[in-house]
Amino acid sequence: MRHFAFGLVAALWGTTALSQATPEGAADLTALLQTYLGSAPGVVTVAPEGEVYGVKLDFAPLLAKLPDTGAEASITPIEFKLTDNDDGTWEMTQDQSFDLQIKVPGQMEMSLHIANVAGEGTFDAGLQTFSTSSTSFTDLAMVQKTTDPAMGDNTVNYTIASGSYESTAEEGADGGVDTTMTYAVEGVAETFSLPPMGEGAPPSEITLRAESYTGNGGAEGLRPDAMYKLLAFFVANPSEAAIAAQQGELKTILTDGLPLFAHLVSTSTATAITVETPMGPAALASAEITVEANGIVEEGLFREAFVLKGLELPAGLVPDWAVPLVPSDLSLDFKVTRFNLLAPAQLLLSALDLTKDPQLPPEVEGQLLGALLPEGVVDVTLAPGGATAPVYALGYEATITAGPMTPMPTGTAKLSLTGMTEINAALAAAPEEVKMQAGPMLAMAEGMAKPGENGALVWEVEMTAEGALLVNGTNMMGGQ
Repeated sequence: MRHFAFGLVAALWGTTALSQATPEGAADLTALLQTYLGSAPGVVTVAPEGEVYGVKLDFAPLLAKLPDTGAEASITPIEFKLTDNDDGTWEMTQDQSFDLQIKVPGQMEMSLHIANVAGEGTFDAGLQTFSTSSTSFTDLAMVQKTTDPAMGDNTVNYTIASGSYESTAEEGADGGVDTTMTYAVEGVAETFSLPPMGEGAPPSEITLRAESYTGNGGAEGLRPDAMYKLLAFFVANPSEAAIAAQQGELKTILTDGLPLFAHLVSTSTATAITVETPMGPAALASAEITVEANGIVEEGLFREAFVLKGLELPAGLVPDWAVPLVPSDLSLDFKVTRFNLLAPAQLLLSALDLTKDPQLPPEVEGQLLGALLPEGVVDVTLAPGGATAPVYALGYEATITAGPMTPMPTGTAKLSLTGMTEINAALAAAPEEVKMQAGPMLAMAEGMAKPGENGALVWEVEMTAEGALLVNGTNMMGGQ
């Protein structure tokens, strides 16, 4: 919130010298901010306050200009102090509360309250973002109510006791900005309602809590200038008709702003997670999630990974015989590559015409898939991961190629398992119908396995373009 509001002045500050807090300097800052937020009265207020400038951004007049759909919204004005370092950098401080209200009749209501948001940072006009920044907040509370004719009303309550955020930025390659960030929050809780399980039954609730939630990450080749120009465009053109009339300017902003960012990655970890359910309490010692992606570039990349540790399910949820088979730890890491985001983006920007119906020529729609998948396939990589239960450990990894240009997915996979004897012992206590279904399958799998390290059973799988499925060299289906 603070970063974006202040960053609006970035593109022009490099040519403006405001060495002291004066009425003239305040007028210049007002004009700069109005470049992005428009000149509607009351939106931008800048006043000299001794050695600093006091800035207030009130978005209410902008919200009033949006098309009348019956929706209502209100937001606390953003207020901060600026000090000119007279070297192309500015010091910024903020200390305020914050409220946001949104209401769409018959669909949803949302309210957000933060008791205090405080922070400081150094804004670098050359980078068009903060070179260093830190922010903290306390007592965040959000309530969201949605209405669904089929499922009924649903309410979600979300609270955080406190949180902090720190970031740095430096000049990157190709005119972009490279950033790093860390964050931490404590006392996370979320409560949401579930629809009634039967006629006349009351709704039930699930409450999730986490002792802490921490993370770190960064972005390479970020284009903050494109973000500011896009905001300025949509403020100046709030209606669909205006956007269509000025689509040439919009296309230029997007074209010049590509790839928006080159690469980003973020890893987050939640600890001491508990879940209160109608069936009883569940818990998770920790959950780590990593997300990685490239921007709108030729070498497409999307990756997501998670590691769960210390899973505990509600007592009685799983039959006693199956308790040893429930994993307590689980890891999964998959990546998709060999696709192109730049080519279809360029094709869309070239062919799209918002003044026509249809907006995209039919022949272009047929070209988009080919632009996205120039080789007709994507590669999906499953990095080494596994699941661990009280009586077994399962490992897996795979590399698969699939897409419209290959009739059958191709690739290889490897599975390894320790604890087959213990699994069979647990199944011995299972109901007869379970043993009849699972027993023969496990026996066949064990018979096809080859020995691995530390007594593990190993299955090496290969899928060929001809449709063969080889398990340790034995073809399990048609093809060659």
